Amino acid sequence: FITTAMTDKLDDKQRVAILGNVPAGRMGEPSEIAAAALYLASSEAGYVTGATLHVNGGMAML
Repeated sequence: FITTAMTDKLDDKQRVAILGNVPAGRMGEPSEIAAAALYLASSEAGYVTGATLHVNGGMAML
């Protein structure tokens, strides 16, 4: 879950339920998604093929 106008509308109960499933213990920031996208578009990722980059605070690991 990323901090956006949509997630800003979550109430405290919803937020606690979501964050209980995120090992990082917080919502992600849009800048963190942008950084991952920029990396994948950069020459530094030129040898990266067929990979899944999970930018989700560990949520997919549970």
